[in-house]
Amino acid sequence: MMKTRTFHSLAVLSGFCSVLMACEASGDLNPFYGPKVVVPACPTVKLLRDADKVTAYRPGPGRDITDILYEAKLAGFSGECEYVGDGGTFHEVVVSVRAKFDLARGPADATRMAELKYFVAIPEFFPAPEGKRQFVRRVRFPTGRNNITINDDFVEIRIPLTKDRKGPGSRVYIGFHLTQDQLNLNRRQGNSTGLGE
Repeated sequence: MMKTRTFHSLAVLSGFCSVLMACEASGDLNPFYGPKVVVPACPTVKLLRDADKVTAYRPGPGRDITDILYEAKLAGFSGECEYVGDGGTFHEVVVSVRAKFDLARGPADATRMAELKYFVAIPEFFPAPEGKRQFVRRVRFPTGRNNITINDDFVEIRIPLTKDRKGPGSRVYIGFHLTQDQLNLNRRQGNSTGLGE
């Protein structure tokens, strides 16, 4: 049996993490389920500071504003978690997350395309492969629009539960897969994204 909770990001502030908000599971409120089963809260989901935005430049040494292909920012997320088990004993929590992106097309772009590379990571599993999953989203700017907001497809992360790992204590982070130069730029810019209006 699965028990589901939904969550969404609160106000997203540049450079800071947005924290998920868990709602009551529908099964908790249904009298036909029998005895009330206490469903744990969802794992904490956050946007990773310094990895929540990316600036892509055209090939070459130029790093002026005229060399920017696009800028993108993680604008938030939504999703749900499902606890898998029976009789109030759960052996797995499945976290489904849908990331939201703000994009701005730069002066150097000639293709109207952007390629967003991002990850969903669970630090407690590093360095095992299940500790981090990477995703690629290719985006086309519509004709006449240089600033857009998109929601990606849902991605699913499965976290096995043990006597020491109950679910709510696990942390899930969302961020862009950055080069060292891009990460350094974000740290220098601090809270400034540079995205167009």
